[in-house]
Amino acid sequence: MTGVDTGFFFALREGDPLALKVFETEDVAISVLTRFELKRLALRKGIPWPEFGELLARSVTVLDLTDDAADQAASLSFGTGMPAIDALILASLFAAGCRTIYTRDEHFLRFSRQGITIIRL
Repeated sequence: MTGVDTGFFFALREGDPLALKVFETEDVAISVLTRFELKRLALRKGIPWPEFGELLARSVTVLDLTDDAADQAASLSFGTGMPAIDALILASLFAAGCRTIYTRDEHFLRFSRQGITIIRL
């Protein structure tokens, strides 16, 4: 499973070729917090929710936040200075077994671990 964050869906909406390829060929997972951010940003920017909601309903696995992921996120945030929501998203993707993560968020690049690849779109 491949993990993506909130910015991935904006790249997808803009027609980014890599985002389109990933979305069409990979099993994509998101944190439930990514869903929250997408809904909040859609409301803020006046983007009709169905633009994102339909994408999420099509072929995206939405991951719940677990106790273990929350604990790992606290360590990630403390160790890297990463904002809490970003650390929670990242930790929930790790907990689900995602080893490749696509993002537009440079905060994710603060994290480095063998066996995990963070790709910035």
